[in-house]
Amino acid sequence: MTRVGIIGASGYAGTELVRVLAFHPHVEIAYLVSRTHAGKPMSALAPDLDGIVDTPLQAQPTDDADVVFLAVPHGAARAFLAEHPQLARSIIVDLSSDHRSDAAFVYGLPELNRERIRAAHRIANPGCFATALSLSLLPLRYSGITLPAIYASGITGSTGAGAPLSPTVHFSWRFANVEPYSILSHRHAEEVRTALGLEPPLHFVPQRGPFTRGIVTTAFVPTALPEERLAQLYREYYAAHPLVRYASDPPDLKRVVGTARALVHCAVRQQTAVIICALDNMLKGAAAQAVQNMNLALGLDETAGLPLRSIGW
Repeated sequence: MTRVGIIGASGYAGTELVRVLAFHPHVEIAYLVSRTHAGKPMSALAPDLDGIVDTPLQAQPTDDADVVFLAVPHGAARAFLAEHPQLARSIIVDLSSDHRSDAAFVYGLPELNRERIRAAHRIANPGCFATALSLSLLPLRYSGITLPAIYASGITGSTGAGAPLSPTVHFSWRFANVEPYSILSHRHAEEVRTALGLEPPLHFVPQRGPFTRGIVTTAFVPTALPEERLAQLYREYYAAHPLVRYASDPPDLKRVVGTARALVHCAVRQQTAVIICALDNMLKGAAAQAVQNMNLALGLDETAGLPLRSIGW
């Protein structure tokens, strides 16, 4: 069994990692780190894990994990690794943004870098919006088609903001409300351009939605391809990728929340492709993708231990 440690186990992404890894057939949890909740059992923070993961949280990592997940706030992962050089012996999967442009880390989007991830010791998990937008653009980007400027929008659930309280995650603000934010300045737009090697700009407007989980993005790309050919291009590209499926109709959140899979759909009108991607921001956009990356780095089936069925209703 592979021993894994989770740094930042009390946050949303960290807790979701615990939920996924608790049922992974090839993994056992070596330790769970949370400086703010050290001494408490994991199930005290996530009651749904009562009797499943009652492991006490600890303030510091030990050196007995084969794989270490960093589920800490953006800006904290790099400092944490510097403070704990003993972790260099482990495979590192960083869910923060700290190493996504670091040459020492492989960008952990399996649909782009599967073979590099298989040989990686340091993996930078993509951001949630970046995952959805990249999956929307990958087949076009690597089909030989020159991409012009791209326009995109996306809506995300409140878990995307993390566990710490802020005015925009309070129920009274979030409920029955949609709020655009970081207009044309969201860091995931530049992340996508860097990961896919895009020269033209990506104009992205994200929105906060009145729900807890899930992301739907819509990208607009000029194209001369007919809709049938574009759909074929996407089906062929993702045929080899088990966690992304081309949907014959526009996907909705009910089909992806609770699952590690992403759904992509295309339509073409007046020489403009509309590409829609739906995924669970806590799973394919965070924890499940991190476990998928671990699976690849360990030589396992990349879907091992991952939930493949959505909640449905």
